[in-house]
Amino acid sequence: MLAAALTLWATFSMVVAAECLELPRGIARTAGGLLALELVTLLGWSYGCDAGRPCTPLGQVAGVAARTDVPIVSLLILTAVALRWRRRVG
Repeated sequence: MLAAALTLWATFSMVVAAECLELPRGIARTAGGLLALELVTLLGWSYGCDAGRPCTPLGQVAGVAARTDVPIVSLLILTAVALRWRRRVG
Protein backbone atom coordinates (compact mmCIF):
# COMPACT_ATOMS: atom_id res chain seq x y z
CA MET A 1 0.00 0.00 0.00
CA LEU A 2 2.96 2.33 0.50
CA ALA A 3 3.87 2.07 -3.19
CA ALA A 4 0.29 2.89 -4.15
CA ALA A 5 0.15 5.89 -1.82
CA LEU A 6 3.47 7.24 -3.09
CA THR A 7 2.34 6.72 -6.68
CA LEU A 8 -0.87 8.65 -6.08
CA TRP A 9 1.05 11.45 -4.39
CA ALA A 10 3.76 11.66 -7.05
CA THR A 11 1.43 11.58 -10.05
CA PHE A 12 -0.94 14.14 -8.53
CA SER A 13 2.02 16.37 -7.72
CA MET A 14 3.26 16.10 -11.28
CA VAL A 15 -0.17 17.04 -12.64
CA VAL A 16 -0.36 20.09 -10.39
CA ALA A 17 3.26 21.21 -10.84
CA ALA A 18 3.48 20.65 -14.60
CA GLU A 19 2.36 24.16 -15.44
CA CYS A 20 4.70 25.81 -12.92
CA LEU A 21 7.64 23.78 -14.22
CA GLU A 22 6.67 24.64 -17.82
CA LEU A 23 6.45 20.99 -18.81
CA PRO A 24 4.72 19.96 -22.05
CA ARG A 25 1.02 19.21 -21.80
CA GLY A 26 1.62 15.62 -22.84
CA ILE A 27 3.55 14.97 -19.65
CA ALA A 28 0.75 16.39 -17.52
CA ARG A 29 -1.78 14.27 -19.41
CA THR A 30 0.37 11.19 -18.96
CA ALA A 31 0.62 11.84 -15.23
CA GLY A 32 -3.14 12.35 -15.07
CA GLY A 33 -3.71 9.10 -16.92
CA LEU A 34 -1.40 7.23 -14.56
CA LEU A 35 -3.19 8.79 -11.60
CA ALA A 36 -6.57 7.63 -12.94
CA LEU A 37 -5.17 4.18 -13.75
CA GLU A 38 -3.79 3.79 -10.23
CA LEU A 39 -7.13 4.80 -8.70
CA VAL A 40 -9.06 2.38 -10.92
CA THR A 41 -6.72 -0.53 -10.16
CA LEU A 42 -6.86 0.19 -6.43
CA LEU A 43 -10.65 0.27 -6.53
CA GLY A 44 -10.76 -2.92 -8.58
CA TRP A 45 -8.44 -4.59 -6.11
CA SER A 46 -10.41 -3.47 -3.07
CA TYR A 47 -13.78 -4.48 -4.52
CA GLY A 48 -12.48 -7.78 -5.90
CA CYS A 49 -10.96 -9.00 -2.63
CA ASP A 50 -12.94 -9.55 0.56
CA ALA A 51 -11.35 -10.17 3.94
CA GLY A 52 -12.72 -13.67 4.47
CA ARG A 53 -12.65 -14.98 0.90
CA PRO A 54 -9.98 -15.33 -1.78
CA CYS A 55 -9.67 -12.66 -4.44
CA THR A 56 -11.41 -12.90 -7.77
CA PRO A 57 -9.13 -13.16 -10.83
CA LEU A 58 -9.84 -9.55 -11.79
CA GLY A 59 -9.12 -8.44 -8.23
CA GLN A 60 -5.78 -10.26 -8.29
CA VAL A 61 -4.79 -8.67 -11.60
CA ALA A 62 -5.81 -5.21 -10.36
CA GLY A 63 -3.86 -5.76 -7.14
CA VAL A 64 -0.68 -6.69 -8.98
CA ALA A 65 -1.07 -3.70 -11.30
CA ALA A 66 -1.70 -1.33 -8.37
CA ARG A 67 1.22 -2.64 -6.31
CA THR A 68 3.90 -3.10 -8.98
CA ASP A 69 3.14 -2.19 -12.59
CA VAL A 70 1.74 1.34 -12.29
CA PRO A 71 4.25 2.46 -9.62
CA ILE A 72 7.19 1.29 -11.77
CA VAL A 73 5.91 3.07 -14.88
CA SER A 74 5.22 6.20 -12.81
CA LEU A 75 8.72 6.11 -11.36
CA LEU A 76 10.27 5.81 -14.83
CA ILE A 77 8.26 8.74 -16.17
CA LEU A 78 8.95 10.88 -13.11
CA THR A 79 12.68 10.17 -13.43
CA ALA A 80 12.65 11.09 -17.13
CA VAL A 81 10.80 14.33 -16.39
CA ALA A 82 13.20 15.22 -13.58
CA LEU A 83 16.24 14.63 -15.79
CA ARG A 84 14.75 16.67 -18.62
CA TRP A 85 13.84 19.52 -16.31
CA ARG A 86 17.28 19.50 -14.67
CA ARG A 87 19.04 19.69 -18.05
CA ARG A 88 16.84 22.58 -19.08
CA VAL A 89 17.21 24.54 -15.85
CA GLY A 90 20.78 23.95 -14.91
